[in-house]
Amino acid sequence: MRQKKRLTPVNYIYLLFVLGICIMFLSLICSKGSFLNKMVYDFSYFADFFDHVRRFYLGLDSVYAEGMHACFPPLAYCIYYLISRMLYYNNIDNPQELSYSGSGLLIICLFTALLAIFFIFGFLRLCRLPDKLGKKVLAVLLFASYPFWLAVERGNLSFLVLILLMYAMDLKDSGSGVQREAALVLFAIAAALKLYPAIFGIFYIAEKRYKEAVRLIFYGCLFFFLPFAFFHGMDGFFLFLRNITAVNSGATGVTIVGIVGRIGDRFGLSLATGHAIGKIISYFYFLFVIIASFKNRIYWKKVSFVTSLMIIFVAASGTYCLVYWVIPFVCFINYLHTKTQFTAMDFVYATLFSLSFIAYPLSIAGSSGMLYMSLYTLLGLLIIEQLLEVLKKLCNSMVI
Repeated sequence: MRQKKRLTPVNYIYLLFVLGICIMFLSLICSKGSFLNKMVYDFSYFADFFDHVRRFYLGLDSVYAEGMHACFPPLAYCIYYLISRMLYYNNIDNPQELSYSGSGLLIICLFTALLAIFFIFGFLRLCRLPDKLGKKVLAVLLFASYPFWLAVERGNLSFLVLILLMYAMDLKDSGSGVQREAALVLFAIAAALKLYPAIFGIFYIAEKRYKEAVRLIFYGCLFFFLPFAFFHGMDGFFLFLRNITAVNSGATGVTIVGIVGRIGDRFGLSLATGHAIGKIISYFYFLFVIIASFKNRIYWKKVSFVTSLMIIFVAASGTYCLVYWVIPFVCFINYLHTKTQFTAMDFVYATLFSLSFIAYPLSIAGSSGMLYMSLYTLLGLLIIEQLLEVLKKLCNSMVI
C-alpha cells in the first residue's frame, strides 16, 4: 500500500496562498474591478515615485527645499535624478502630469518589471526549499499578494530596499569572504536609501562579528553622507533633517503609535496624547527587540522581531512596508525545511504568516486591516513565547 502523504506546514502554506490569490482574482473579476478599491483604498498614482522625480523639474535650489515630504536620503534622489533625465524633454513644461504621461507610465512599468524579476531571483536564492518549481510558484504568488499591490501602486522604494535586503541576507553567512563583503555593501545601500534597514546591523553585533559591524558602519556612512555632495552638502543635510523630523512627527494608522492614538481617541484622549503614549510603548518594543536579538536562539524569530521595526515601529511607515515581511517569512520556511516533526504552533505560525499577505480585505477593517491583524497577532505570540522562556529560566535559576 502507498503511504499517505502527510500535510506539512510548507504544503499548508502553498495551499493557503493558492486559495487566497485565487479568491482575490475572482473577487476582482466578479466585482468588475470595484474590489480594487477595497484592496488599495486610495489611489496615489505612484505618488512616492513621481512626487520625488518631479522635484528636478521645479527649478528648486535643493530637492529638500519643497515640502517636508522630501524626506529620502540623497542616494534615493540620485536614482530619482537619473530617472528624471530619462523623462526630461517630454515633461519639463508640465511636471505635475508626470504620473499621467505616456513616458512616465512606461518608465514606472519597466522599473516595476525589473524589480519583479530581481525579487523572484532573490526569493529563489534566499529560500532553501529543494522544490524548485514550488519555490517559483510561491514567489509569483507572493508578488501577487495584497502588500505588493500596495507597494507597486505607491511606487515607493521599499520594493527596491526589500530586494537589497533579501540578497544581503542570502550572502551574509556565505562561505565566501567576497560574498560576505557584498552583503555588507547591500545592507549599507539599503540603509542609505531608507535609513531604518540599518537595524539589520544588530545581527553582526549579536553574532560577535565586530570587524564586519565596523565595516558595515563605514559603508553605511559612505553611502549616506557622500551623495549630499550633489545636494548642497551640509545645507542639504540640515534640510533633510528638518523634513524627516516633520514627517516622523505624524503617524499612520497601522503603526504602534497610530494604533494607540486610535485606541486613545475611543477613550476620549486627544490624538496627541494617544500618539505620545504610543511612542513610549514603541520605544519599549524597540528595546525588547534589541534584547531578543541577543537572547532568542531561533533565527526566524529574531529576524521577525528586527524586521517588524521597519513595519510598525517607525510612526510614519505606510502599508507598503508590509513587503518587508517577506524576509522573516522565508526564514520561517527555511526553518520548517530543517524539521521532520511538526507541532501545532508550526501550523499556527504558518497560518498567520500567510494571512499577513493574503488575508481578505474586509470593509470594517480597511484595505490592509486584516493583514496587520495577522501580523500583530503573530508578533504577540512571539512576544508571549519570549517572555515565557525568560520566566522559565528565572524559575529554574531560583530552584537551583
